[in-house]
Amino acid sequence: MLYRALLFFSLCVAVRSDYVTKKFCRDVDPTLCTVHQVTVDPCPHGPRFCSFISGKTYGINVDFTPHFTAEKLHLAISGDHLNQDSYTIIKATKRVCEGLLVCPLEHSVRHNFDLSLAMDIPSPGKFPVQVKLWNEEDESQACCFTFHAKVK
Repeated sequence: MLYRALLFFSLCVAVRSDYVTKKFCRDVDPTLCTVHQVTVDPCPHGPRFCSFISGKTYGINVDFTPHFTAEKLHLAISGDHLNQDSYTIIKATKRVCEGLLVCPLEHSVRHNFDLSLAMDIPSPGKFPVQVKLWNEEDESQACCFTFHAKVK
């Protein structure tokens, strides 16, 4: 009976979260990072895009391998609300090593992190969301990808 309950719960969780289709950022060297998978919970329209309700909190999990070493990291989540290649910050974290990831970040060691995101934007629409994690001491060393979101 316990096995069935655990299986049912696992299936419910799997249905709620979904992998998203991601692309590397144009201005970042894609050889510096391997992004294995990105999941958004919930993401009912995945993997092409995720629908967000403005003000509601969503979970994002990023599984990646950096090809650089870093002691201090920054993270920014930005959106191109106008679809004009001009990203504005939705959420920024300066202290990534204090709770989000274990630092120092080591070259070619696989990591993953979870974060929460609420899309509090002034106008609804469909647009790309950029997630960028970079070395504070050398901003050219970064992991960066985009995925599409639709905010209602």
